[in-house]
Amino acid sequence: PAVVLNMSNGLFRDYFLRFGMDLFNIDKNNFPEQLYNFYMQNLPNLYSTYQMLEDAESKKTYLAFIKGRVTNRVKDFIYAPEPQYFLQECAPRSGDIAIDGGAFDGATARDFSLAGAKVYAFEMDSKNYQNCLALAEKYNFTIENFGLSNKRQETAYFESSAGSHQVKFGETGLTAKFTDLDSYVLEKNLPRVDFIKLDIEGAELDMLHGAYKTISTWKPRLAISAYHRPDDLWTLINYIKSLRTDYKFKFRHYKTDYSGYFKSDAEKQILDNLDSDYWQSTWCEGVLYCY
Repeated sequence: PAVVLNMSNGLFRDYFLRFGMDLFNIDKNNFPEQLYNFYMQNLPNLYSTYQMLEDAESKKTYLAFIKGRVTNRVKDFIYAPEPQYFLQECAPRSGDIAIDGGAFDGATARDFSLAGAKVYAFEMDSKNYQNCLALAEKYNFTIENFGLSNKRQETAYFESSAGSHQVKFGETGLTAKFTDLDSYVLEKNLPRVDFIKLDIEGAELDMLHGAYKTISTWKPRLAISAYHRPDDLWTLINYIKSLRTDYKFKFRHYKTDYSGYFKSDAEKQILDNLDSDYWQSTWCEGVLYCY
């Protein structure tokens, strides 16, 4: 049997998977036919990235990620067992200076801090920033109320919890400040940067352009979301390779933590009644690791 789900019902995916059902994800942001055509037009780029991946697991996961995106079948994806951003070769370590781009609720910055890193976290959304303050104080990390980009600027953004993102001026009444990482490192007189995590809703490449000195100089380990834009699967790796030819690359795909997406306590209660956790199978959370 098959079940078709949209994103609003995404938190119940793994309940249906438990019974061997074949799930298809349908939502307004997923256009498999257009994506298939786009990938077919860019096969050389996809193949080039595939060839640059370091291990068999990365290559298998990368192919599964492409297949799952164009079939919309949840079972086509391959999910990694370790916590997101903590692949052994690339994870933040004790004594690291770590950058968390896209802090959301501060949970990732907290985890990096607990690993022993000195964390500088960035969150453009004012509500998300306020939600981070208590964790920042408790777990001793720095939280900045601006985003990371390719230059210092002020621009509009759309408020959407974990999915808040930049938009054109005039579309909303909300604005946020942005900086490039190279300027921030210079201003704060950071001695180096050892680790960078990015999940900034499609602005990852812009941010990398604004961090070219940091990356070229110190070769920090990178954990970059590579799923917001279809061409992220090759543009991110190509740009990083252009800065440092000695980078190695791995690719992993993770389940989505829905604990930050609930619209009501009733949804939490339903999930608890189904004896299911908040980590659910989705097409999101593809991560490119660079080390």
